[in-house]
Amino acid sequence: MRKLVARLDGSFDVYLKTSGFLLNWIAIFMFCVMLGANSYNIFMRSVFERGTMWHQEISIMAAFWIYFAAYGLLSKEDGFIRVEFVVDQFPPRVRLWNYNLVRLAVIVFHVSLLVFSINTYKMVSYFETQYLEWPEFIIYIPLTVGTFDIAVTETIHLLRSLAYPDRPPVIAPLPPAAA
Repeated sequence: MRKLVARLDGSFDVYLKTSGFLLNWIAIFMFCVMLGANSYNIFMRSVFERGTMWHQEISIMAAFWIYFAAYGLLSKEDGFIRVEFVVDQFPPRVRLWNYNLVRLAVIVFHVSLLVFSINTYKMVSYFETQYLEWPEFIIYIPLTVGTFDIAVTETIHLLRSLAYPDRPPVIAPLPPAAA
């Protein structure tokens, strides 16, 4: 296991840094899209007393991208929701096993979510969004991309943890836009 992880470690770092950089810029871009759509709606309501309805669909889609990009960035930093103060009370060996089991549960959850999101495309491909009349499956693209990225990132962290239990986790540096 250690030899395999040692061989792939450079690739792991490239994936973590590249996907972290992309997720950061996707989140910033989608925040600007959401801000622009809502600002346009406010302008139209204020000046012409006539708002838009499509801004809600744009905002929801952008919020999905922001949410999954943020979660992906958290996982890149080797952070996830856990109860630290309870886990810190256990001996180091138990903490390591707890850490790995929780990481495995997160991977299983996101892989199952990925499979379900792909299966959802078949069902919703017949429908369109209400106002923009775009194919409804585009709403599920951030879910698919986000769960895939999170599953890969968590798998990298799990493999590193299993191969090098004494080594602290490698944390990818922040991309330039976030620094």
